[in-house]
Parts: sequence; structure tokens; C-alpha cells
Amino acid sequence: MRSADQTTLASPATLSGVTLHSGAEARATLSPAEAGSGVVFRAAIAGAPARRIKAEAANVIDTRLCTRLGDSGGRSIGTVEHVLAALSICGVDNVLIDVDADEMPILDGSAAPYIEAIRRAGIAPQNAARRDLVIEAAIEVSDGARSIRAEPHEGRLLSVDIDFEAGAIGAQAVRLDLDDERDLARLARARTFCRLSDIDAMRANGLARGGSLDNAIVVDGARILNAGGLRDPEEFALHKALDLVGDLRLAGARLIGRIKARRPGHDLNVRFVRALLASRDRA
Repeated sequence: MRSADQTTLASPATLSGVTLHSGAEARATLSPAEAGSGVVFRAAIAGAPARRIKAEAANVIDTRLCTRLGDSGGRSIGTVEHVLAALSICGVDNVLIDVDADEMPILDGSAAPYIEAIRRAGIAPQNAARRDLVIEAAIEVSDGARSIRAEPHEGRLLSVDIDFEAGAIGAQAVRLDLDDERDLARLARARTFCRLSDIDAMRANGLARGGSLDNAIVVDGARILNAGGLRDPEEFALHKALDLVGDLRLAGARLIGRIKARRPGHDLNVRFVRALLASRDRA
């Protein structure tokens, strides 16, 4: 297989589990898709036909604590960032994802279970060239102290810096080569996280109802409440990097360049992707 070939799955992969925000059970099946189709979600609810929603920045309708895609008919699918990150880490270009809920299952809070399922299913080459989005000039979006900047580079480098008041998190920074399997392994296992003090407010707003110590890191001041502790000393920054990798997939192509992110989040991530695509349209 040439490195420039597009890829899809060799066979379907199914995963199921609780969803992070609604707390409902969800079943998701990832299936092979035609070259050039990209990532498409097919969301189904009881008594209504399934509808397709393409994973692209134009279809993002909400970025509160996750990335949610939607269509003009009111159908939506949330918490798509982890499966999108998994597909990026595995180098899968085209896939159809059927899900029987309005949110993807959270699994263990990282991309690792999705990656394991993708690798079990196998990755198949397609007779079509992969579409890369090469950063040809610097571009930056910012919001106060938060920023994401892309610069030209022949590789795929990502740096993420975070700074939280909670003592268990504090300031962390990671520098990753997205073509290095060791860095990708660290990225894949990083779990979502929250502060104990935020949980009641999130649940009052219909969020985090499926969250638990089985699928998220919970911190209380300087304490980590999960019995097993962290999977990596920089797990918090790594998870922010994972979310960013997933959201960058909404550009519809693999990015070639250097990305520098300071305190990223889903809202800023999506703004960056939209700005990047707009700059390409103007070129």
C-alpha cells in the first residue's frame, strides 16, 4: 500500500456503552465506506429513519463539553471527537458510523477502545490518493489567553499547553509528533477529566449524566479521585491534545504542519478549523 492511498475499514466494528452526557446506552457500528466519502455518521432514533451527518466543521452545532454535529432537520450526534481522533490516529480516511443514540458511547473516556476495535476490524487500502491539507502560511485564532496557531512544517507536529487552577492539574505541556507511534500511544490512552465541584452544575444542565470514575478522571483540588491514578504524568494535556486531533478531523483532510495550542477547547478548536478552511477558500 502506498503511503498516499486512502483507507477504510476491512470489516465492520461495533462498540456499545453508556454515553457521557445523556447517560443513555448507545451502540455504534463503524463500517467500510467508499473512497472520498470521508467520515459520515448515520444517526437513528426509534420510529424515524436514519439520517446522514458528515463530519465537517460546517455541521458543528454545539461545543459545550463535547463536539456535536447536526443537520437541518434537527438530528444530531454528540461526543464525536474521540472516535474522530481514533480514526486519525489509525490513518482511516473513509468510514460510515451507525449509532442508535444522539451521542457516541464514552467507553473508558479515551480513544483507546475505538482504536482497538478499528485495528481488530483491519484497515484496507483504497485506489484513491489521500487528500492532505498542507499548511502553507501561518494562521492563528485566539480568545484572550487561549490560542491555536498553525505554521508550515514538513511533518505533523502538535504542541498543547494547559493551565488549570485545580492543583491536581495545574500547568502541563506536551509536544507530540503525530507520525511517531510512541506519541500516538500516549495520546490514545488519555482520558477526559473534570473537577468534582463542576459535576452538579453540569448535570443540572443535562450534561455529564453518564460520567463516572470508569470513564473520566475526577479531581478535587490537589487530589485525583480515581483509584488507579493517572495513566501518564501529562494525561490532562494529552487529553486536550486528543480532543484537538479529533476536532481537526473536521477539516476533512489530514493536516500537514505544526500546530501550537494554548488552552484549547472544543469551541476554539472548531473556530480554528473554520478559519483554516476559509483561508484556503480565499487562496
